[in-house]
Amino acid sequence: MRRGTVARRRSVGGLLVAALPVLPMLAAQPAVAAPARPAAAIGWQACPDLPRLQCATVAVPLDWARPAGATIDIALVRRPADDPAHRVGSLVINPGGPGGSGVGIVKALEFVPDLFPAGIEQRFDLVGFDPRGVGESTAVHCGLPVFDPAVSQFPRDEAGFRRLVARNRALGASCRAATGPLLSHVDTTSAARDIEVIRAALGEGKLNFLGLSYGSMLGTAYAELFPRQIRAMALDGAVDHSLTEPAMLATEAAAAEDEFNRFARWCRQEPSCPLAGQDVAGVYDRLVAAANRSPIPAAAAGRTVTGEEIQANTQGLLLFKDPGVLSGGWLGLAAAIVKAQAGDASDFVTPGDTGAALAIECQDFPAESRSFADLAARERLARAVSPHLGGSVQTWTILAGCIGWPEPVANPPHRARVRQAPPTLLVNATHDPSTSYVWALSLHAQIPRSTLLTRLGDGHTSALTSPCARAAIDAYLIDRSLPRPGTTCT
Repeated sequence: MRRGTVARRRSVGGLLVAALPVLPMLAAQPAVAAPARPAAAIGWQACPDLPRLQCATVAVPLDWARPAGATIDIALVRRPADDPAHRVGSLVINPGGPGGSGVGIVKALEFVPDLFPAGIEQRFDLVGFDPRGVGESTAVHCGLPVFDPAVSQFPRDEAGFRRLVARNRALGASCRAATGPLLSHVDTTSAARDIEVIRAALGEGKLNFLGLSYGSMLGTAYAELFPRQIRAMALDGAVDHSLTEPAMLATEAAAAEDEFNRFARWCRQEPSCPLAGQDVAGVYDRLVAAANRSPIPAAAAGRTVTGEEIQANTQGLLLFKDPGVLSGGWLGLAAAIVKAQAGDASDFVTPGDTGAALAIECQDFPAESRSFADLAARERLARAVSPHLGGSVQTWTILAGCIGWPEPVANPPHRARVRQAPPTLLVNATHDPSTSYVWALSLHAQIPRSTLLTRLGDGHTSALTSPCARAAIDAYLIDRSLPRPGTTCT
């Protein structure tokens, strides 16, 4: 469930877990819901920056418990189908996150041809939206930087734990002051209800949806609420929202560590890798230890970077094996290690963040640690399954970042309750460093009539990189033709 498939960030990118999920009890939600007010038609206009595309906003309730109350705006962009004579309809896309911009990824198609499977670009109007709190929609803002390099997310003692909690509370208070009441209503269930407004406003009947990474969690939430309003739903990079904090952490940390070890073996044997012939994992461990003793300058940021921060941002550099428009691939990670060895750790600097991602995560995942002892126990678990990365994955940013967050959890973890939805396509790689294959197996078991397409290989999600998976997604979304159960891609 990475915060944005296209943008690098610390991962929960998935929330990955190598243990069997432990399911917390939760009060039942209604299986089917409906929007409270009729949807107005969307007033599409040519986008000022890209006139071939169409931009618009739709109004949705700020608080879905008070549907007749104040509203917020959801930003939309539409890219017309390349083959309008054979157009199927509109396809709503979420690229991941939380915090990923659907508006941004659809606009990116103007500069990156064939980013999505060719068939859906030809046969669908592609509709991107920024979820509530994100991007061009009514957005979350914070008065403090989301990342503070002076406060460790892995406190060594009680005093460090108190500093972490105090920092989280101060950050949350600054977000509340800058954002207002929206900060209490950015959970994924509310965002799923917004999608229903978008579907109705499009005026084309049932929903076609493609969700990547966190988008799979958003799509599942929609299917829980509006199963009869779905025509086709493809979820690529599964997030299992049924997990307890330890299970989520253990699985994601294990998945990221597995991919790091695969990278290290590949780099040692690959002549083009700048660390070829070396003990790559050992080189990395020594770099982290040295940076923890004496932080390394980062010229691009004008500050220094610790080993903890290097570990925190390695998962994002592991997301895609091959270099391309999405990242520098594993060669880019190796180059970043060499560059840091030479005294510039700029490639490991934590990217800027508006606060939307953390605000959403803290409403979807309760912080279960109540003391330094609780957090230290989770750290021991993370380091046991992830000795090189130290368990520094997106799940850790949630469990450490949400302790002391001022807003209550609105959408607690629960087993997916999908009933009466049409057949769903799930896609997942066996070596995804962000959304664990274990999650895909679990989500597949939770969603009746779902089919899991397994990609045997590396990297986060498949719709943007795998010809085999792209063909399967095309066939399903266009013709609702599912692969046979047990089908694999290589």
